Amino acid sequence: MVASAPSFFARLAVSILLCTLIGTGSVIAQNSLQLVNDETSVRKISWNFVNTRTFDTDRLEKQIATEAPGAFFRLKKWFDWVPRVDPGEYPFDAVTLQKDVVRLRQFYQQNGFLQPRIDYPASQYDTSSNTIHVQFVVDEGPPLIVRRTSYHTRDDRQADTLFDPPLRSEWRDFRDEAPLQTGDRFTEFKRLQIEESTTTWLRDQGYAFAEVTSSTQIDTTANKATVRFKIDPGPQARFGEIRIEGTHSLEPKIVRRELPFQTGDRFNASKVTQGQRELFGLNLFRVALADIPSQPRDSTVAVRYRVREARLRTLSGQLGYGGRPGVFGEGRWTHRNFYGAARNLSVGLIAETGWPVSDPLNFFGSGATVDPQRRFRLSTTLRQPYVFSTRLSGSFEPFFQERLSDKLVPAADRWLSLNERQFGFNTRLTYEILPFRTINLQYTFTRTQQFTAPDPGTQPDQRLDVGASDLFDKSIVSLNATLGRTDDFINPTRGFLIRPSAELGGTLLGSDVQFGRLGLEVTGYIPLADQVELAGRLFTGHIWPLGESRDALTIPDDVSGLPPDERNDLLAENFTFQNRFSDYLFYAGGSSDVRGWPIDLAGGKVVRFSTVTGTYVYESIGAESKVGANLELRLPFPGLGDSFRTAVFLDAARLDAGTLDLTPPPGATDVVRFPADGPVVATETDQLLVGTGAGMRYKTPAGFIRLDVAYKLTPDRLDLRRPQQVGDFAEIRETERESGEQTELRPPSDVEKRFLRRFRLHFGIGRTF
Repeated sequence: MVASAPSFFARLAVSILLCTLIGTGSVIAQNSLQLVNDETSVRKISWNFVNTRTFDTDRLEKQIATEAPGAFFRLKKWFDWVPRVDPGEYPFDAVTLQKDVVRLRQFYQQNGFLQPRIDYPASQYDTSSNTIHVQFVVDEGPPLIVRRTSYHTRDDRQADTLFDPPLRSEWRDFRDEAPLQTGDRFTEFKRLQIEESTTTWLRDQGYAFAEVTSSTQIDTTANKATVRFKIDPGPQARFGEIRIEGTHSLEPKIVRRELPFQTGDRFNASKVTQGQRELFGLNLFRVALADIPSQPRDSTVAVRYRVREARLRTLSGQLGYGGRPGVFGEGRWTHRNFYGAARNLSVGLIAETGWPVSDPLNFFGSGATVDPQRRFRLSTTLRQPYVFSTRLSGSFEPFFQERLSDKLVPAADRWLSLNERQFGFNTRLTYEILPFRTINLQYTFTRTQQFTAPDPGTQPDQRLDVGASDLFDKSIVSLNATLGRTDDFINPTRGFLIRPSAELGGTLLGSDVQFGRLGLEVTGYIPLADQVELAGRLFTGHIWPLGESRDALTIPDDVSGLPPDERNDLLAENFTFQNRFSDYLFYAGGSSDVRGWPIDLAGGKVVRFSTVTGTYVYESIGAESKVGANLELRLPFPGLGDSFRTAVFLDAARLDAGTLDLTPPPGATDVVRFPADGPVVATETDQLLVGTGAGMRYKTPAGFIRLDVAYKLTPDRLDLRRPQQVGDFAEIRETERESGEQTELRPPSDVEKRFLRRFRLHFGIGRTF
């Protein structure tokens, strides 16, 4: 019987591999590779390095075709719930292994190692499982070091002579920051990178037709490389004709208006690319391409933009589920070119049902901790992309909204217990300094009605008589900015961001809330090693109630001597303004704040009965000021590739009520208190909050998907207790007091602590900060 050619060569390759391994006296020789067949699979790939190791094994494994099961396969040995991976998905092929050795040698040579030695003598074949453990041995050898880099013109003059004195200084700065300098390890990638970056730099200085080439001389004896770059700048040019192709409903002059240059300006390649981004930003085009058509090397440059318009009218929608919003939906109708000039008109509807009523991330507790979040919003937004400048845009948004705020008592007599109605408008001006770096000026006027009707079952003598609702106006001017510089604004690893903000309430059109509010957030990113970064954030803020608001939120030290009606009016007004300011006070907690606590529920809180959940829940009190910090070390996830990351973190914040009286007064609707004329069951508003933990990240084009497990280091006396048990205890305690069975008041701290409530699971999309 004559073997086929493929079968013959496969057996020949296996025989060569067998002879190599027998020569090394390895375990494979003892198990006889003659038994390797088409069913043999790769059990594991490991790496051993002689003397030095420059690259991570994850990067090396990307260079080879042989694959082995990853971490999830190995976890199956300990956890039955991990899906089993079929070992047959990782077949072993001796020819592929030989090719992998060649690929690895080429990789090392391209990265500055001229004579790498790569073999697999210690690989182990297991006859019982018909699997092989491939063990690569890598000896990188000495690296190729750059002896000198030089830049010359076509006629061998120094490149410095091409430029006038002002530009010559900029050229030298650029040249001295190139990634290949004397003493660096030479790589082909860096050589090509310098070619490209030098060409781009020249074209940004007006040399539209610049060309850069390079050559390398290698001294193999000394392992030294001399790199020579040759520059042909061509003439310095200005923008000439600007061609727009593909427009139908939009006039070409509108497209030209969005470009950051005009005919006659000095040519700049970066501005051509920026113009392409500006056109995409109009949300009018499915395709927008910028190029320089073929033309003579002259002092003027024709630029061409080819576009393809998107549909002018679109209808979109989405359904989803979130922790607090529950099942939610959003629909939007958009006209991309409303009455021309690239104006954008959209009508949107948002419905957050808060159903099912649960806390899905509270795996370590039991039952709902806070009220759900419900919101129904209808809005119309008109956006003008050009306001005197391409960098300045404006928008106007009237809206109507009904919601259930978790910082207010639910309105038991209204549909879905919605406790707040708002209608008004937002106006905004946005100035774009650079991509992702903006300054925003916004004015918001809102007529708000907060429904504070108590639970019908509440006795009149157990609540404040604050009326069925509170109707008031809010007139707010705000200014905020995003400044700084990072290497990537979606997944940054280096750089910093600064976000200042300021708000002033009660300045225009009249307002029933008056305050000034300042905030500052500073974030930094520092790379420590390959795929290892340290991220940190400092944040602070303070609010100053003004005028009538300040008086209402500050209760005199001693009100016991006041007549009952006057005292009750004073407390009712304080309670009313606490509700009015609920959106402007400072809170802590959540996946992007101090982890370990639910959103906004770290710090001072009260226990109250919720007609929504039918149980007792916690309600955050808020604070006058906040200062805090986050520190996160981001690391690779061994065995799972570059898309997976891990992180360890430490979060801290301090809330301070300052001079404000923010704890609901005795008799506030549905707030648990004991005794009946005594203080509410609450924790202090002035607290230092610290949480720590670890998590994993998965990188997507839209940012990281995050999953963190956090641990409360500084829980208060309610954090480790279920709100239902605290409320039940208060009821029992009140009953005992009224019946005379309990003469000594027992504090809520007698309620059983639950250690697992120190833990909190956080899920998020995008960077933490």
